[in-house]
Amino acid sequence: MIKSKLFVIIAVSVILLFESSPVFAQLQAPTGGKIKLGPVEIHPSIGLMETYSDNIYVSYDDKAKESDYITTLSPGIQFLLPLKRHSFQVGYKSDINLYSDNDEINYTNHLFGGGLSLNFLGGLIFTLSDYYSIATVPRKWKERAGVSESEDPYRELDYKANNLNAKVRYNFVDRWAIAVWYNNYDYDYDENYDDSGSYNRNLGGGSIFYRFTAKTEALIEYNHSKVDYDTNNTTANNKNNMVYIGLSFDPTAILNGYLKLGWAEKKYDKTVSGRNDSLDKFSSLVDLGYNISAYNQLRLKVYRAIEEDLDTNAPFTKSDVNMNFRHVLAWNENINLNANVGYKTSDFEESANDIDGTNKIRDDEKWYGGVGIGYAIQKWLKFDLNYTYADNDSNFKRYDYLENRVFLSALVHF
Repeated sequence: MIKSKLFVIIAVSVILLFESSPVFAQLQAPTGGKIKLGPVEIHPSIGLMETYSDNIYVSYDDKAKESDYITTLSPGIQFLLPLKRHSFQVGYKSDINLYSDNDEINYTNHLFGGGLSLNFLGGLIFTLSDYYSIATVPRKWKERAGVSESEDPYRELDYKANNLNAKVRYNFVDRWAIAVWYNNYDYDYDENYDDSGSYNRNLGGGSIFYRFTAKTEALIEYNHSKVDYDTNNTTANNKNNMVYIGLSFDPTAILNGYLKLGWAEKKYDKTVSGRNDSLDKFSSLVDLGYNISAYNQLRLKVYRAIEEDLDTNAPFTKSDVNMNFRHVLAWNENINLNANVGYKTSDFEESANDIDGTNKIRDDEKWYGGVGIGYAIQKWLKFDLNYTYADNDSNFKRYDYLENRVFLSALVHF
């Protein structure tokens, strides 16, 4: 039954895609790819992606590999109101995920919200955004007969999240600028028995910039955050401090992005036996692009910071280095090729029990990468074919896995 439903969805979507072409001329893309209602731009979109994974449960708890085909339908719409130097937008997007053989995993994620951007002539820039999610952490293994949802260790986790961001930047005295920002992220599981993972994070920060060339700035940045878990899990409450120095490069420069190096600290509010309640680590935030030529770009991302595990709330240091190469074909600039390779480690601080009963400190090393090709037939119609590989080598059987994925997607966006 589910396969017939998937066939209908794919067939209808393909028909819509081809009817959008000039050959059929039944649906014409508006000039410039924009639909307008007075001054308001309306940007509808629909995406269709077919995925094959040879390990949909990523061998959780040392389970055998399970392969499946996943169809993802992603409708969305955005309303944009340009106001000279300012803009306001609201939008909605969903991802409907349908599994061919394991339909108990099927889930839908929703995201809606908007943002305001004000850019004043005197050098003052203000941005405000708020996005709300209704989403699901998918099942980790198959349903078992006679096991209630609250007792099922592999159950799906439905949650709601709200992400509020506000930022003010002021450019003054030609070369100097200052910025301050605030973020509130609220993550709340729907069921009471999952509440130990629900939390609220308040983060505030600021930065001072000095522009010493037309497209390069030096910066000093500080962030402070407070993480409060549900009242049933107050031992996980903690405070964080992060200090960085670095460089920021204009998006239009040959070298673009940012490089930040510094220090991160996490302190827990309560002392717990066997836990290091005060952690401090070297931290880095790097996202640099290098335009080798008009057709070739290299991008390097380096991330190192203290995070908290989604499963257990345990602190760990995440280090991730990723290199991406993108090539646009000179004879057809609508076609691009891309490849990436990455290496990630997760170093935990506390010992825990694995599924075989051994007690140890978890240590993960992950190699991952992929290749792909994209073809933008029109400004409003794009196809992508991608392959990804992930090998997570963990000393915990629960988290050790190897996965291959192939994606074929189409996107119509006006």
